[in-house]
Amino acid sequence: MMLKIENLFKAYGRTDAVIDLSLDIPAGEVFGLLGPNGAGKTTTLKMIPGRVVPDRGRIEVNSIDTAEYPERARAHIAYVPDEPTIYPRLSGREFLRFTGRMRDIPPDELEMRIDFHEELFNMGGWIDSRAEGYSHGMIQRIVLSAAFIARPALYVIDEPHVGLDPATAETFNRMARAAAASGAAIILSTHTLPVARVFCDRLGIIHEGRLIEVLRTDQIGGEDLQDIFFRMTGTGPADVADFFSGTGR
Repeated sequence: MMLKIENLFKAYGRTDAVIDLSLDIPAGEVFGLLGPNGAGKTTTLKMIPGRVVPDRGRIEVNSIDTAEYPERARAHIAYVPDEPTIYPRLSGREFLRFTGRMRDIPPDELEMRIDFHEELFNMGGWIDSRAEGYSHGMIQRIVLSAAFIARPALYVIDEPHVGLDPATAETFNRMARAAAASGAAIILSTHTLPVARVFCDRLGIIHEGRLIEVLRTDQIGGEDLQDIFFRMTGTGPADVADFFSGTGR
């Protein structure tokens, strides 16, 4: 297994954020985590690269225990947080060069990878300007490029589509599928249910810190994924009609 999680638990004070979560993700798979806000998705993803330390449980990346050998494990991971940042006085190209050098990518190879992603994500008009003027979507393109340039064994990505226009989001989807086809594993969180159903091989539904169901997307059948999600999590949209009819006051 490229990613193996056993009985992962994390609490913040008296709040249990992740409760006894176990999960196996093989090489070549795209796995999506679905859940309401506050369900534990981000905490789970942060524990994989060591951004958050679990209270108990075990994580292995490419058969490396992340607690025993954190540096070795992180060398196999590219992590993209839900609120990515770039040092504002660096340009996008400088940031990609910096992260590539941290990965020990040979300089000539690194420049070729940066040039490829500059064209792929349509960054030619602004990649050499300072990041202090970037929008969220521009920053997202840079940090996703940094992840792909690293060519890790495991991609851990929190809400990859936020801030991306439809064309760029589909470009990301295709790159992620190509990475999986090359043997990498991908775990990501998303609220975009239609995309998750088409894009992911399996989906894990997490609610109140617990992984309550794992579904193969090719076995869902004709049922709407949104209906499945609402049923399993006990959530759903509120009735707003009374407000506009004047009877809800």
